[in-house]
Amino acid sequence: MILLSGCGDPSSDGRPLTRHPGYEYMPNMYRSPSFETYSENPNFSNNSTARLPVKGTIARGTMPFEYKNTLEDYLRAGKELINPISKNDKNTEEGEALYVMFCAHCHGDNGDGKGSITHPVYGAIPAYNDKVQIRRTGSTMSELKDGNIYHAITYGLNAMGPHASQVTPEERWKIIMYINNLQKEEI
Repeated sequence: MILLSGCGDPSSDGRPLTRHPGYEYMPNMYRSPSFETYSENPNFSNNSTARLPVKGTIARGTMPFEYKNTLEDYLRAGKELINPISKNDKNTEEGEALYVMFCAHCHGDNGDGKGSITHPVYGAIPAYNDKVQIRRTGSTMSELKDGNIYHAITYGLNAMGPHASQVTPEERWKIIMYINNLQKEEI
């Protein structure tokens, strides 16, 4: 009896005819209304379909940088941030390649501040091994901490613009490894 009740009257092509489509549990989950990105949506208070991420969420594969673009946080970064990448020849070589791509045009190939950019405003770049005291940290360029350099790469410093959108956090640390070598060199 059960086997026969599952069969319907066959159609002309041999398939069973369906007299009832069945029931759907919560059909709105299957056929929800769709909206174009950045279009108007009356369901939200700001009338936009583009939503901000939930407060406190972190995008996958990213690490939050909990320092603001202030002098206080620049100094705090110098005290608190430590390079998490292991120091080895491979990472230092990658840091050198990245330095040549992103930094050498201003800071010079050997970190002397004499890159290919020759402009009155951008031309006063100190050398990494400079022993002259600078105003922000109260130390010299050769004594700059990794956290200070990381903060400067992220937010920029003086005439140097921010490089956070061009250089990933891991690449910044590799560049800093190479800069540490330049800080020790006599030019």
